Amino acid sequence: MLPQLHVLLGFIFSYILVYFFNFSISAGIIVFLAAVFIDLDHYFRYIIKTKNFNFIKFMKLSYIEGKKLRNLSKNEKLQYKMPHFLFHGIEFFLIILILSFFNSIFFWILIGITFHMILDFIDMYYHKDPFSVKLSQIYVFIKNKNKKELKL
Repeated sequence: MLPQLHVLLGFIFSYILVYFFNFSISAGIIVFLAAVFIDLDHYFRYIIKTKNFNFIKFMKLSYIEGKKLRNLSKNEKLQYKMPHFLFHGIEFFLIILILSFFNSIFFWILIGITFHMILDFIDMYYHKDPFSVKLSQIYVFIKNKNKKELKL
């Protein structure tokens, strides 16, 4: 899903929580920021792969990579390594869930990342992408063995 859509929908979701469900404004802001900044793992992946911090190049490359992946058939996608997104998986979710028992800020973060992941799964369903890439990073690591890297 495009970042602009995550920003827009994250804002609308946070607005609804604040004005219709009596969440505090600070809780709404935290939910919004979590729903948007969970995607920083995409940028971190780019930095690790390219050793480049240029955000504009990252956005362009992400668009090209996404377009190339979307043009592959389901069987073709299975031949390539799945990308690792550190914050998009049950492992990160469980850490935030455990932390939410100790501090309410993590509960608001959990709501934001849950909303973000629901949007991602809707987008993946629409594009017929495998859900596994965002279910578990351990699973992605195991499934990536002996697969080739997607060339851009």
